Amino acid sequence: MKIDRDVNSYFEDIIECMNCIHKSDVYGNNEKENLNNVKKKIEYWHNSYLKSNTLKEINPNDIKYMDLEITDFFDKYIKIESVKENYSERLLYDFSHLAKEWKNEMLGGMK
Repeated sequence: MKIDRDVNSYFEDIIECMNCIHKSDVYGNNEKENLNNVKKKIEYWHNSYLKSNTLKEINPNDIKYMDLEITDFFDKYIKIESVKENYSERLLYDFSHLAKEWKNEMLGGMK
């Protein structure tokens, strides 16, 4: 059964997840710094989406950068996170859905 979510909820969950990562002692300062840079891009993208109701208002290079940073974070922490603190998995999951929605918009809804 497919659960449809509002695009806005992906943005909100990513930001919430990043805030939890920042507060946690599990993650390294370097990774937190990298995710802060990603968070700034996510917040910019989210604000653009709220104003324009489109995901197209972002540079494709920013998508690539965020994807690489989030994937690196996931690779580093998925094995050591507790089940309760599975932020790397949640972050990757929500971002991958946003990236997929962005790609669908860029292709004009074509699959």
